[in-house]
Amino acid sequence: MNNYQLPGNPVVPIQVPIVGNLVYDALGQEAIARLNEEFKGNYSIAYKTIPQIGQPVAYSNVPRNLFFNQFVRKTNSNIHVSSPAEFLQYWPAIPERDTTYADTDSISVFPKKGPNEDLRIEALRLIGKDSTKVPLIVSGLGVKRADNNQGFTLIESPYVPVSFQEALYLERDQKVRYDPKKGIVPCKENEDGVMIYIPSSQSGLRWLHRSGSVGLYARGDNLLGWDEGGRVPLVQDPQGRAKNLAVLVNQLEQERDSQIALIKAKYNLARAKAMEIMLGQ
Repeated sequence: MNNYQLPGNPVVPIQVPIVGNLVYDALGQEAIARLNEEFKGNYSIAYKTIPQIGQPVAYSNVPRNLFFNQFVRKTNSNIHVSSPAEFLQYWPAIPERDTTYADTDSISVFPKKGPNEDLRIEALRLIGKDSTKVPLIVSGLGVKRADNNQGFTLIESPYVPVSFQEALYLERDQKVRYDPKKGIVPCKENEDGVMIYIPSSQSGLRWLHRSGSVGLYARGDNLLGWDEGGRVPLVQDPQGRAKNLAVLVNQLEQERDSQIALIKAKYNLARAKAMEIMLGQ
């Protein structure tokens, strides 16, 4: 799996990064097999109908995509489920964007008590909080089977740390965009962006997913909801590849500096010999 090549659209003409969806190939087969082991018999999360070989893994929902994110990170460190920020960053490259929806690697946690309150409390606990005054995006969560209304609970995993960001842009419906330094930020007036929709109640724990090309939604509280248009959105490691590129650039710069130093040394040696010859005459 370490040499797995994600089918998808390159963000730029070179293949760094690739934005695609989980398909039922070697990676998708293993992912669904592991999911079905954990949630056997719970067909709100486990798959009762298996996709055809080469077809997209459909029926995205929150626990499925959180599970798949942990699985692909464990299996191949170069691949992960897309974050909300990556949806905005790579918006034009998202395959089947108009006709699909996709849950991200994150959930939205709001200040007030509300839907999925047990999971809201658990998400806050996992980031070291018992309350919040502002909306949060929580990432890096895993899931495991649980005897509750949802059939799962949220957990930490050894493959990616749980983290959170304060998300003031989740306080109202508005256009947002990706900023390379700040992540997701509200758009200024007349600035291009993508709509994000939030619950006016500012309550509970909710999904954070892309709905077609309409925008991002943080409103929904049915974490188990799915249909055939759902996708598992993947990105093939822009961070890791960027790091590798930085290492390569550093190596080339070191080689350049070594070559320059060698040329200078040869020049100085030749100059010294020339001076010796001149003085000898």
